[in-house]
Amino acid sequence: MIQYATFIQTVGEQAGAADTEEARRAVDAVIAAVAGSLEESDRDRLAAVLPASLRGAAEIRGQAVHPDSGAALVSAVSTGFGCPAERARFYTRAVLSTLAGSEPELARVLAGRLPDGEELFSPIDQGVPPHGSGVPTELTPRLLERDEIDRALAALEGWEGDEHRLRRTVVLPPERRRPLRDAVARVERDMTHHARVEQLQDGITFEVWTHSLDRVTDMDVELARRIDAAIAALGSSG
Repeated sequence: MIQYATFIQTVGEQAGAADTEEARRAVDAVIAAVAGSLEESDRDRLAAVLPASLRGAAEIRGQAVHPDSGAALVSAVSTGFGCPAERARFYTRAVLSTLAGSEPELARVLAGRLPDGEELFSPIDQGVPPHGSGVPTELTPRLLERDEIDRALAALEGWEGDEHRLRRTVVLPPERRRPLRDAVARVERDMTHHARVEQLQDGITFEVWTHSLDRVTDMDVELARRIDAAIAALGSSG
């Protein structure tokens, strides 16, 4: 059985949600869109593994919609959540990859039922990039040795770390935090690579690593560079 708080937190961290409420609403929207695309037997299997707080979103009776593409499924999420399609795809992948981590057998079944299942169930920072992302599908993260990481850190602004994590904390006033997070979210979508974002009392901490390898790769250094550019464009004191 999936644990509610852990599920919401994991999705929120993957997708860079502003807060727990945003993550919860996104999870509801994705589960409802997926459930509406499934036959009743698969819908019931999905509902059975969900905590009571999420089960209602999956308990949709009636004929399945049968979307003909992943884009159509994402469009349903976009409508249900009230967000742009690009953001809806981000959330769809965060929810479904988190589901796969908790219930891999069910996820394999659902991936076979849903269009573009291989892509939609892949974690945000690995796997098949979204169509039209501009990221080559053959791109493979390259592990970096400590001396390479030290050279990269010397060229970055305000980052620290080692072979396992790179992190930077930026201090800025509340009204500039949302524009920065939005700018970083656009970078993440372009790269199909994700930073862990922690909201602090006086700013934001960004932490990057390649989850599938649990190590820092060249993709993490590139993401850090682009986060630096977003911070510089906005302006900050940290």
